[in-house]
Amino acid sequence: MTDPHAALRGLLTGRLRGHERRLRRFAEPDWRRYADLLAGALLVAVRRRFVAGQDRAPVIRFVASARERYDVTGRDVDPVLAEALVWAALGERPPVPESAAVIVARTVLLLGLLEDEGLTDSERDDVLAAAAHTVDNSTQDVTHER
Repeated sequence: MTDPHAALRGLLTGRLRGHERRLRRFAEPDWRRYADLLAGALLVAVRRRFVAGQDRAPVIRFVASARERYDVTGRDVDPVLAEALVWAALGERPPVPESAAVIVARTVLLLGLLEDEGLTDSERDDVLAAAAHTVDNSTQDVTHER
């Protein structure tokens, strides 16, 4: 049995043991849910830290810091893509199309944002709950538009 929410929670709380194994067992719907939850969590975390219309410099510094801490090779996360994800979360740019590079960049950015905030487990759970709520609401909105 796979659980995208539990997999993301484990990653964000630093319980990496078994994380990759869990991901390998994901079926296509699990991957979609995981990607949606990751996008929702990044949206929530970005909006906790940054505001639309703000100066670019803090975003650039944050992206550089997150890449320094979490981009093992220094080449896994394109800084232009990472910045585009932050600006998209703030509504300043169009959404970035899904890809493996986007998943990696979202993960690095989310880990950086949550570490910078120094959240407790309970506060991290609140971010994930808000992410799930955001994803579920956007899914309902798309369903109702059809």
